[in-house]
Amino acid sequence: MVNKKFFKQRNISLAVQSYSLNEKFPNSECEIKKNKLIWKGIIKPTPLSREYNIKIIYILNKRPQVILYGKKIDGIERKDFPHKFKIDKNKQEVEICLYYHNEFNSSERISITIIPWIQEWLYFYEIWLLTGEWCGGGHTFD
Repeated sequence: MVNKKFFKQRNISLAVQSYSLNEKFPNSECEIKKNKLIWKGIIKPTPLSREYNIKIIYILNKRPQVILYGKKIDGIERKDFPHKFKIDKNKQEVEICLYYHNEFNSSERISITIIPWIQEWLYFYEIWLLTGEWCGGGHTFD
């Protein structure tokens, strides 16, 4: 059995994160400014879904902020809007909650962890819009 304490996981640089995101989403925007990666792209969770504007703000060794934004976010006015950290109704933005604290670290690619989690969150969000019930598990932060 391998003891993981002896193997230090290496952080994936912001440049590599940017390259990986742009490779998966060639029509997205990604920039690195002052040691902060800012990615903007469109995610469609299923073939029957609408498209959603997503912004990821990431600083190495910090939790990536994932923001759903756009002209009209369905349900943003509801008090029971699920799995979010905060809502800014004026900006039409919701910082969404995707995972528990220890499920992502800087040695993982955003494109193969955070992006699929966003797709899953959006899938359950669409179900919530139709049924009023959150089926995706986890916790809600108010």
